[in-house]
Amino acid sequence: MNDAILAEQLRKTGNLMDLLNDEAWVREADADHASEEGPVEAGLGLQPYVELLKDASPEALQRQRWYVRVLSILLPELKGWLESWQLGRSLEAVYMEAQRCLYDHLRYLTPEQTAWIEMLLAEGEQASPNDQKVIRAEAIAMLAQIFTTEDWQSVGVAAPEGASRMWPPKQ
Repeated sequence: MNDAILAEQLRKTGNLMDLLNDEAWVREADADHASEEGPVEAGLGLQPYVELLKDASPEALQRQRWYVRVLSILLPELKGWLESWQLGRSLEAVYMEAQRCLYDHLRYLTPEQTAWIEMLLAEGEQASPNDQKVIRAEAIAMLAQIFTTEDWQSVGVAAPEGASRMWPPKQ
């Protein structure tokens, strides 16, 4: 960043964010970053993550992308389901524990569950709205099938304020 430009912008408008509306400045700033070598990261805390990515195999990266795609579909469905239980302040703790259980199960899916998830991902590539996706509409039933009695117990224990008496939930 050019300090003189930043100082001038601050003097003119008092708001550095106004620079984002200046197309010439945005292009120049983008060109400055493009000429830099090495990974771009946001803070020192990401260095271990960047190192991990450098050492990851293509198969591991592909598997990670698969998890991200699956979770981008299933987590909103899971949260919506949990919100429908009207847990109040317990929702966040319940959701975090349910996420943990889901993460654990994604590593050890049955062949039937894997096939369903592959159909879910294929359907997710379609441009139709979510409410018209047949496989996605089965997400809650599939999550209920994937979660075990032990999962529901751990989710119930995570629920403060006595909400644990609600486990396992009805679909």
